[in-house]
Amino acid sequence: MRVYLIRHDESVDRVPGMPDAARCLSARGRVSFREMARRFREAGALPTRMFTSPFVRAVQTAEILSETLQYDGEVAVAPLLAPGFDVEGLNAVLDVCPGAREVALVGHEPDLGRVLTSLLSLKTPYALRKGAIAALDVPDGGNRVRADFAWLLAGDRRIEDPAMLVP
Repeated sequence: MRVYLIRHDESVDRVPGMPDAARCLSARGRVSFREMARRFREAGALPTRMFTSPFVRAVQTAEILSETLQYDGEVAVAPLLAPGFDVEGLNAVLDVCPGAREVALVGHEPDLGRVLTSLLSLKTPYALRKGAIAALDVPDGGNRVRADFAWLLAGDRRIEDPAMLVP
């Protein structure tokens, strides 16, 4: 199964009285992620399932992705993708979609970077940039503790060699 770990793009700054979960994408973040979503589509990605953190900025990122891909499925809110997401949460989310070919997961740092680092057994921690998308091939079913790296889109770069994932 191909799994896409997608970090939301730039959000508005924190302000007193606004819960972190309510922070939305900034105007620049929306524009930037539309371009990333277009590149994702051009890379041939076609998620058959899409999940997002319940935080507003992640939901907005997933909506932009869905629109750009002309995805006709449900963009499901998965509370496990909120801050605190880990490999156990990954397994739980993927367990609800057996047989899916491609699954997109929209979430947050540092969680997505930790999951990526763990699944790829990287020697040094890796952090996904805002708006970045990592494509991993994970085994179907069972406890997913390892994955194969497919590629990463970050900024204007496409990385296809996991050795290039340096902090």
